[in-house]
Amino acid sequence: MNESEFLVKWKSEKPTYEAWGRFIVQEIDAALKAKNLNLNKFIKIPVIPRTKDETSLIDKAFYRNKNYKNPYDDIEDKIGLRYVVLLTEDIKVISHVIKSNNNWDFVSARDYEDERDKDPYLFTYQSVHFVLRPKKEIEFEGSVIALNTPCEIQVRTLLQHAHAELTHDEIYKSNRDPRSEVHRAVAKSMALIEATDEIFCKSKELMNSGPLTEFKVIESLDSIYKNKVGLEPQNQKSSLLRYQAFEDLISEELIKNISELILKYGFLPSKISQKYHTRSFYQQSVILFVYWLLKNNKQRLLKDWPLEHQYLERLGVDVGESINFY
Repeated sequence: MNESEFLVKWKSEKPTYEAWGRFIVQEIDAALKAKNLNLNKFIKIPVIPRTKDETSLIDKAFYRNKNYKNPYDDIEDKIGLRYVVLLTEDIKVISHVIKSNNNWDFVSARDYEDERDKDPYLFTYQSVHFVLRPKKEIEFEGSVIALNTPCEIQVRTLLQHAHAELTHDEIYKSNRDPRSEVHRAVAKSMALIEATDEIFCKSKELMNSGPLTEFKVIESLDSIYKNKVGLEPQNQKSSLLRYQAFEDLISEELIKNISELILKYGFLPSKISQKYHTRSFYQQSVILFVYWLLKNNKQRLLKDWPLEHQYLERLGVDVGESINFY
């Protein structure tokens, strides 16, 4: 196949490759949503299927010393996707989703963890790479995607992405050998990236540990709220401040104690539902925790309450407790 024949074939099949990329994005998005992940937060850069431009394709097929037997079929990144996430542990989530889908076969084209394990002193261009091909013909958006249609997926962290953007064209794709000082500088940057990611992962683990997570307090209170109030809780980030201020009071018995409180004061769900649409605090399941504190640890609550006093004054009226801040 010469260059002209290559381009004619590519122009005719390009729409099918683009449809294949969009199909994969749709499948991965659906699987991540099924895991209750917020895509706008979990995916740090929007995923847009990218086809190689004609100049790059011809250069790779005929002028990069790749020694392809069949350049058109052997080039596997004619369409590509890039997933950029925050941490290396998030890479594993994307990888699991890719490996679990029954619509395609996959090949792990490159795995930075495997490379690092084989040569821990090697700092190189890093990403997890997959090549996906449909298990059977797929009809999608008016296109028929053939069996052997490849799509390359890169999965990397933000730090890896920054490194790749800086060094990719200069080192990985360069036709000349970089100077030794460039290699040393890149090695230093990769060492820092790995160390920083490790610290970030450890920090996240620490933030997600503790009694609030161990006893599934938020999930349990959400369930009680929905069951008793009959409305969906709309929790806000500020609710974490209330939990954290009294974390030492959270125990395995907390949910049982709060359930008993709701039974004893059966009018509370009605109080909450009446103010649900006018007071944002009444939309959050943490209100049940605060009611419990008012009846069981009021002095501590008044001492360490992290937000405006007016919230507690309203809740005190609900349960018949006077509120006097000193």
